[in-house]
Amino acid sequence: MTVLDGQNLPIQGARVRLRSGACEIASELSDGQGRVTFNDLAPAHYEIQASKDGYDAVRAADLELASGAISPVDVSLVLSPVHKDSVEVHETVSPVDQSASAPANVPIQIAKDLPGRPATVSDVLPLVPGVARSPGGGLQLSGGGEHRSALIVNSADVTDPATGQFGLTVPIDAVQTLNFYQTPFLAEFGRFSAGVVSVETRRGGDKWKWDLNDPFPEFFIRSYQVRGLRTATPRLNVEGPLLPGKLFFSEGIEYQVRKTPVYTLPFPYNLKKQEGVNGFAQFDWIASQKQLVTATVHVAPQRLGNVNMDFFNPQSTAPDAATHNYTVTIADRLTIGGGLLENTLSGTQFDARVWGQGLQDLNIAPGGNTGNYFAQQNRRASRLGLSSVFSLAPARVLGTHNVRIGSYVAESAEHGQALERPVNILDSANQLIERTTFTGGQPFRVSDTEFALFGQDHWIVSPKLAFDLGLRAESQRVSETLRLAPRAGVVWSPFGSSATVVRAGAGVFYDRVPLNVYSFRQFPEQMVTMYDGAGHIVSGPFLYTNGLGEVSARPPFVFQELRAGNFSPRGATWSAQVEQQVSPSLKLRAGYMQNRSVGLIILNRIAPDPATGAGANLLSGAGQSRYHQFEATAKIRMKNDGQLFLSYVRSTARGDLNDFAGFLGSFPSPIIRPNQYSNLPTDLPNRFLAWGLIRLPMGFRIGPSIEYRNGFAYAVTNVLQDYAGLPYQSRFPHFLSVDSKFSKDFQVNPKYTVRLSLSSYNLTNHFNPEAVHSNIADPASGLFFGHRGRRFTADFDIVF
Repeated sequence: MTVLDGQNLPIQGARVRLRSGACEIASELSDGQGRVTFNDLAPAHYEIQASKDGYDAVRAADLELASGAISPVDVSLVLSPVHKDSVEVHETVSPVDQSASAPANVPIQIAKDLPGRPATVSDVLPLVPGVARSPGGGLQLSGGGEHRSALIVNSADVTDPATGQFGLTVPIDAVQTLNFYQTPFLAEFGRFSAGVVSVETRRGGDKWKWDLNDPFPEFFIRSYQVRGLRTATPRLNVEGPLLPGKLFFSEGIEYQVRKTPVYTLPFPYNLKKQEGVNGFAQFDWIASQKQLVTATVHVAPQRLGNVNMDFFNPQSTAPDAATHNYTVTIADRLTIGGGLLENTLSGTQFDARVWGQGLQDLNIAPGGNTGNYFAQQNRRASRLGLSSVFSLAPARVLGTHNVRIGSYVAESAEHGQALERPVNILDSANQLIERTTFTGGQPFRVSDTEFALFGQDHWIVSPKLAFDLGLRAESQRVSETLRLAPRAGVVWSPFGSSATVVRAGAGVFYDRVPLNVYSFRQFPEQMVTMYDGAGHIVSGPFLYTNGLGEVSARPPFVFQELRAGNFSPRGATWSAQVEQQVSPSLKLRAGYMQNRSVGLIILNRIAPDPATGAGANLLSGAGQSRYHQFEATAKIRMKNDGQLFLSYVRSTARGDLNDFAGFLGSFPSPIIRPNQYSNLPTDLPNRFLAWGLIRLPMGFRIGPSIEYRNGFAYAVTNVLQDYAGLPYQSRFPHFLSVDSKFSKDFQVNPKYTVRLSLSSYNLTNHFNPEAVHSNIADPASGLFFGHRGRRFTADFDIVF
């Protein structure tokens, strides 16, 4: 719904209520564009009520909502007491009011009822087509890592300035909407080449309420005996008015203790540990009928133990870490002269400390590693950013033009130090064949200033046709580049109704270069010596210095000096999509997208000079990647608010393997192999996903989650830990997991509800191994193992 005044201008901060009979079903405040969205409503007769200080409260309209219907409604409020009470309601179904960049939306309430019990935004994202979780635990979006995507919370960038990673994301209970833009052809989005994750958080309501979820811990039970705490994740949510009608508050906070077992290792020496707090608070102040101010605070300190532990990296070789993430934002939305001015000031800080569990050398052997993790880090990164966006009043010239112009400026900085201890490569007889020692890393300090300007026009030519046209200019002082990003999109309804919508677009996108790239020269440098297995030196020692590569060409739309480190990683993306509303209960969508990225930052090892014995580990902007995706999705609405989401993705992901993120992140790899262009580790040719919520008779409900896909690719290595042949051509067996959560609520009294649930995992007991012996010098080479069979979990919750 859109709330308008007598001049058809948007009204922000209006309270819109939906009632069914004597019950209030939902209540929301209109945003800066006067818009209010109510999702997942049951088919019924509703009464719409709208009110705002300075306007007459009115009963706006009656709405008959059919199953699966999308019913845009314009509601007009009248200033009091100048005019009499009057209301106008207009049905609008124009599909061209939508952008050519249609996001994938995840209904949060349904996702929370799935067996995986997601706790944060990162936990939910793998439900989206085109997003997968890598074997190492990181998110892969459109074939690229987190550092190639943007994470925006309430219009503020919250990625780590040092690494570009997401960090601990917002608690799921604080989220109102979660969208993933795989092809955002709007110029307002920048600093990415793979995709944009956009999160809008919940505002407080007119009445105080609170929820306490998962109040009881879970324990390890082995041989019918309790063997310690497994998880404790109590979540508290509070919201309500601090000043009725003026100031609203909401808070979502989770304390978590998680001990995740690695099933390829013996208990109790197989537990990855995580402990911390994840809290998000929001204040919304309606300053006037034309101004809304929102402030948020995100606090997420956590302690990690035995990170990345697996069969080949047992407990002693896994690092521990402590991270702290703090983000504060203040957003002001002000209506000026028929337009809307949005200013967002944000500050974020990431602290990270990583250390091993001892001072022994790390020993890498074909059958598994021993010793202690080799790298130690202590760093702090921060960013202070200001974005300003002005949405002009609609202009009617050859149609309707909705123009937005904006700017962004941010100052970021990082300081810290990295230290590394010796790494030994052993053969299958545990004889030393290569040893790497490190010079002491120097303290580093680097800063950067980013600027961006953009202008875009959503041009509605007719009720059937609209275009998105835009241009974005970005600059990073540390890379001394100015980048232009033109974009264009079209949305077309060929048959004069909203049943069929065609979208297409193309654009240029640029990654932000994280600060760790420019700290690399102060990282420890390697000294490599080769041995013959009997303890005799065969060659070396060779010193590999750290450096930044030269830029040899000026690409189109990029203005820069040809100097070392002037990187401009970028991607050119185009897509086409058809969406069809088959019936009120069924919507289908099919689309194809292609991303070709160049200038990606990779780490290359330069062979040592025979005369001096000096080589180099060089960061260069010569990396490339290609990602193609065909997607087919279906959304099915059922009776009693049930929904099912089905998707099939056919994709290919290829590129240079030595992406800098594997060597400059919080947990760097100890092995630098020669770079190759091949399948990427997360290449998934085929992936089918089905999930949702089905309501059953007598108040029972079931949340199914089914995934079938190709197994992940893995690299075969030799005794020297180099690639044996072309990497990532071999795969794990096909993966199939049929999971479900069966639950029912029992009302104890008007305040308390007991929720009983039974979650099942891998119901078909399909062989889904977690590990493979991938080194050809390992006697068990080629053996898959670590299967987790059918299992069940019973939950008992109290809902207040």
